[in-house]
Amino acid sequence: MNRFALCCLAALVLLTGCREEVSGAYLVHDKGEVLWLQIVRTPDNHLTAQLVSSILKPDGSIEHGSVSFTGAVNGENVTFTGGGFLGIASTTLSGTFNGNSLTLTGVQSPPINLRRATIADYQAQLAEQATRSQAVISARATAEARQRTFQAQQNFVAGINQLIGRMQRFDAEADVHLGRFPNAEKGYEAITAKVNEYVTRERQLAGNPNRGVDRSQLYVAANQASLNTDQMHYQGQSLQSSLETNIAPLVREVTMLEQGCRQTGPIRADLTPEEVEAHRGACDRLLSAAPTFHQKYAAISAGLGHLEGIYTREKIAQASLLETGQRLE
Repeated sequence: MNRFALCCLAALVLLTGCREEVSGAYLVHDKGEVLWLQIVRTPDNHLTAQLVSSILKPDGSIEHGSVSFTGAVNGENVTFTGGGFLGIASTTLSGTFNGNSLTLTGVQSPPINLRRATIADYQAQLAEQATRSQAVISARATAEARQRTFQAQQNFVAGINQLIGRMQRFDAEADVHLGRFPNAEKGYEAITAKVNEYVTRERQLAGNPNRGVDRSQLYVAANQASLNTDQMHYQGQSLQSSLETNIAPLVREVTMLEQGCRQTGPIRADLTPEEVEAHRGACDRLLSAAPTFHQKYAAISAGLGHLEGIYTREKIAQASLLETGQRLE
């Protein structure tokens, strides 16, 4: 009888202890977060707890947090109070535990359902979360690299189109200037002829003391005509400066892109078929427009060089005539 009573008492204590023993570690997890709760119960039914959270963010990073709670247990009912859980300054949790499960409410709906777990279970969930994190980061990096490639290709095609527009504008302007060059050459020669005419008339009046004023006027007119040569020359210098400042860099850019477009190897392995086609189309347009552009640039450069020679020749001739005219005054 005593043996039977002792057995019943032992069973009762065991059952009661199993029902009320809340101390231990609990785990809840999903694809986004892992919560690890460790509870210690004191003999006076007070509780201390530590909740560790690992939350997977949309960018693939993992945000770790930890918050301490104090509480109490009454039968199967528990309450916790702490601060900082899920960004809330002060938090009160209440719930029940039953064997291997612990249900808490007070922070979010639906309730949090935690299960008893070992440190190995917790570490396994952290490892799975880390794998998901790396997958998100890798996918994000791949998407960003693809976007950079796409944007670079868009910029390449847009840049080629803008470049061709600048080339075509130069081509049109070059035609205008090339049409003016012959007249400019004739203009230099016409000014020299005019200076020669004034000096010739001045020479005809030489030795006539009554025509001194006329000779002076002729010399001034010859000088003024020669100044017109410099005015024409300034226009040519302005065009030469614009060519060197604005068009020469364009020529270098076009030449560099031509070399790239003529490469025989694959364009880029990470381009889609549509992007490859757009790239090749842009290159074809550039290679088609480039010969005319280079020809016009060479013609303008040669024309300006030729005019510079004409200016120098005519200016020397005019200086000689003005020197003669000065002696005749």
